[in-house]
Amino acid sequence: MKSTMQEIPLSVARILEYGASVHRNTTVTTYFDETAEQTSFLHIGIRAGAMANMFTDEFGIGRGDRVGTVLPNCTEHLEVMLAVASMGAVFNPINRHLMGKQITHIINKAAPKVLVIDATCGEQIIPLLADCPCVEAVLVIGAAQEHTDAVQKLVDEHLEKLRVFNLETCLDGRSADFDWPDLEETAPAAICFSTGTEGPPKGVVYSHRALWLHSMQLRAADSFSIRNGTSFLCCVPIYHVLSWGVPLAAFMAGAPIVFTGHSAEPEHLAHVIADAMPRQAHGSPAVWTGLLVHYAKQHPKKMSLQEIYVGGSQVSPAMIDAWEERFGVDIIHAWGMTETGPVGTVAHPPAGVAGAARAKYRESQGRFHAGMRYRIVDDNDNVLDTNDRNEGELQVRGNTVTGSYFDDDASRFTPDGWLRTGDIATVNKDGYLTIHDRKSDIIRSGGEWIYSAALENYLLEPAAVIEAAVIGIPSEKWGQRPLAVVVVAEGTPWTAETAQKLADELRERVPGWMVPENWTFVDHIDKTSVDKFDKKDLRQHFREGKFEIITV
Repeated sequence: MKSTMQEIPLSVARILEYGASVHRNTTVTTYFDETAEQTSFLHIGIRAGAMANMFTDEFGIGRGDRVGTVLPNCTEHLEVMLAVASMGAVFNPINRHLMGKQITHIINKAAPKVLVIDATCGEQIIPLLADCPCVEAVLVIGAAQEHTDAVQKLVDEHLEKLRVFNLETCLDGRSADFDWPDLEETAPAAICFSTGTEGPPKGVVYSHRALWLHSMQLRAADSFSIRNGTSFLCCVPIYHVLSWGVPLAAFMAGAPIVFTGHSAEPEHLAHVIADAMPRQAHGSPAVWTGLLVHYAKQHPKKMSLQEIYVGGSQVSPAMIDAWEERFGVDIIHAWGMTETGPVGTVAHPPAGVAGAARAKYRESQGRFHAGMRYRIVDDNDNVLDTNDRNEGELQVRGNTVTGSYFDDDASRFTPDGWLRTGDIATVNKDGYLTIHDRKSDIIRSGGEWIYSAALENYLLEPAAVIEAAVIGIPSEKWGQRPLAVVVVAEGTPWTAETAQKLADELRERVPGWMVPENWTFVDHIDKTSVDKFDKKDLRQHFREGKFEIITV
């Protein structure tokens, strides 16, 4: 027997057309400064059609060709993403916060013919293009001609042949009628690169089907519950895959979108929240920690947020409790990787659970969705029973998990096709994931494992601690011991007494052998481009003797 269902390919173009018609009046708002720039799904659909004609007629972009972006979270970035993917080309967002050699690597691997950029990144990006012969033209967003002129001047200084255009000038008078092609749902729609923390950035190519499935999953009640009329504040940069799924789901559901423009700094973010009154948001823990500190000094004029979805790294129980107690906001963990699509798990507690049990579920990374298969394996790749006692590496597979990298690097995959995540984790009988640490960040001390992420969460409980990262440093006796790198509140002295006090408080929560005897205080902790603690950098600082270490 064969199915009688019609096989209509899933495509980004259908999401665009649906949102621009059915939800035509739903808004997208961008805050480049304190003033809101607002448009509608209908207008975005019109501009996407004009962009598709522009890319085709002016630059010869066809099916499978890449279009790169170096842009902030803004309406233009969304328009480019929708236009490029819908016309059968491949959307290639680039993380401007990577090192120059990493950006050059990404551009040469993806080989975009055109880059769409914001003028503020011109001085950083344009010199790099001397080593990227694939790029034929640069489009600069914004109506102000002086921004385009500034980029042209940089091109004249560093490059012989590179065309520079103003995006708005190219769109002026351009027809918005574009015949979106019929594509196989397995056709490429976007390529996203990892952050390169463990070697050069690796590319993951997303199909139209994968993006559709991602978006549908985000609409589920046990996921992000993106729904009609409920506005969503996007604080995850669009060069990160998590920020693709939300706008696509919003176009499906009719959910207003709010972008923060160039900045997600606390003062700017507080203004955006008070002005736009979003109900849901996502972002890294660093974003919401910074905003909480800001609110402690300046109470919010308005607090509209109800749910904040946090990914990239773990949030401390103390921060979860603080947001709920002070503002009634639910901090919800989510887990995913570039290789798994936007979201693999979301930490909504099971129905009817309360008290300490609810807190434990909230502190986990959450439950896997139905399309994600998972297993926990030991060091010999033996599959362990899924319970909250068997710790091992998390491996996943599914329709939203990549089967390979763009450069065909197979080292992260098992012979039977499972992705090695590099996360040491447990999964309980209810399918809830708890990540204990990155495999590379575990501190092996005297035959025992110390999870740096767990220590960091405990260290954040005292009010005096703003940020804390833990790394392993050499020890003649134990092999490794933890070093606590701590940012403390203004007025807290950087003394042995403070370190001793923090160690004593920590000793009340964890076994004594886990408590760091080595401490250092810093003004700030460097982070990666996706707001995770840059532990590679911290280890380098230690080796170079840049830390003043206090031993207690």
